[in-house]
Amino acid sequence: MFGWPYADIEKECEFLGQAGWMGVKVFPPQEQVLSNEWPQNGELNPWWFYYQPVSYKLSGRHGTRDELRSMIQTCRAAGVRVYADAVVNHMSGGGNDVLDHRNGSDSWCTYWAGKSSTAGSPYFTHSWTYKTSENTGLTPGMEYPAAAYMAQDFHCDRGLNSWTDPFALNYGWLSGLADLDTESDYVRERIAAYMTDLLSIGFSGFRMDAAKHIKPESIAAILAKLKSNMGGGDLPADFMTYLEVLIGGEKDLLLCGDGYYSFGQNFVDLLQ
Repeated sequence: MFGWPYADIEKECEFLGQAGWMGVKVFPPQEQVLSNEWPQNGELNPWWFYYQPVSYKLSGRHGTRDELRSMIQTCRAAGVRVYADAVVNHMSGGGNDVLDHRNGSDSWCTYWAGKSSTAGSPYFTHSWTYKTSENTGLTPGMEYPAAAYMAQDFHCDRGLNSWTDPFALNYGWLSGLADLDTESDYVRERIAAYMTDLLSIGFSGFRMDAAKHIKPESIAAILAKLKSNMGGGDLPADFMTYLEVLIGGEKDLLLCGDGYYSFGQNFVDLLQ
């Protein structure tokens, strides 16, 4: 996976093609959390900020939409396919928004500033907020205006405390990340629209991040909507999408079993 600026990848595309590379994967290209004043363990904007989307605008840390398109076109001309790391299970983490926050107990209180994003879009979570909105006078909830998501588009805030319980895997908030309601037809349409946009500028497919936290039925429905968006026929000849499904103690649930959360034969059947 490449974390270079798109312009630098573009410069290397011809070499990659001559070296026999079939494809490259880039970090999530969508708008994501950004901070200029809040280091995490001494690191400003660590890698996991890539995986905290703010919207589906193609304006991430490595360049603009136009720079991304130019890079993809140059790579494809050199015979190198480009794949996007697509973050579609969740949005940013609770408390990682543009507001000021506080947390504490009877004897202490800690304050921290809000963050920005790579494209400057507003976004609000409900975690640790204590100020009201200048627009409404109310305490903000789950709002991602640039992604067209409101509070009803997310699962209820609950911890992910089991890797073998399908309910927890699907509905729990992974590391406090705002979990999208992927059973909702509207949310599925929004995700499919984002994937359609990625294909429209030349991507050959995606790595679906945190896929095991989206039940197979929902993934199948999202991909079906993508296919419909592309005209309902066959997807591009070089299309390939793969899922991030880390298998540990939950292997029997995710692959070896035959329940509704199996990514084995059950998933194949859903895509027929």
